[in-house]
Amino acid sequence: MSNVLTLDGRDLTSGPHAPRQFAEAITGPGAGRALVRFEGLDHALNRELSLGLLSSLGPVLSVYPGDGCWSALSVSMAADPGRTHGVGENQLHVDLVDRDLVPRYIALYCVRADPLHGGASATADLWQAADALSGSDRALLAEPVFSYFADADVHGVGGSLERFPVLPARIDGGEPIRFTTKMRPHLDRGELIHAEQPPVTAAAFGRFVDAVFACRSTVRLQPGHLLVFDQHRYAHGRMPLGEGQETIDGDERRLLKQTYVGAGAFGGAR
Repeated sequence: MSNVLTLDGRDLTSGPHAPRQFAEAITGPGAGRALVRFEGLDHALNRELSLGLLSSLGPVLSVYPGDGCWSALSVSMAADPGRTHGVGENQLHVDLVDRDLVPRYIALYCVRADPLHGGASATADLWQAADALSGSDRALLAEPVFSYFADADVHGVGGSLERFPVLPARIDGGEPIRFTTKMRPHLDRGELIHAEQPPVTAAAFGRFVDAVFACRSTVRLQPGHLLVFDQHRYAHGRMPLGEGQETIDGDERRLLKQTYVGAGAFGGAR
């Protein structure tokens, strides 16, 4: 991910104006995405410092109250390989895609990298992908004819929308792009879609998926790294972990911590 803005955690956490400088870096030259590198590996302290920075973007959310602000993205051999805790590729998506208040920012803090050298974090610029579509495809995806499965027991993200558009009327960061690759096979089967011509709309979504993957870039986070991105603009996912995870103790496998930030005063514009 060579084009991601990289920031020094020491500089960002010193001085009374550091949080505002962080917010301006994210919404300005960072174009909604940045990698912060903390020098020391006091992970608890780094996460506390991160919360101070993230609060400059908006309210830090406890979407899963049992976890507090930070949820653990650990690895389990028992999990579906393509899901959050799995060992395979977690395809590009926006979290809580069906919710009225899709969290604006996601922050991923690395405690442990995959010792088998896999598990890179992926992001893809949805604005760029939407620009690559034809006007007719964008019009189809802007119709409120899509639905998706609702996550249970989440807080601070509004209710689940019965139907929604994938693309907002204006692609400028004010409203989220409601995208998840995992919707594609359902749409192809005529599920989760309420359009007049489901196959035509499903085909437009498939072209959008292809455009999103063409924009994908990856970074393998290292301990002490914090990746922050605007998920009104960026889809995210995980590349497969290295083969042989079953040979590694659970407390040695990849571990990220994740938190969400709601929309705030420093929301970016296109």
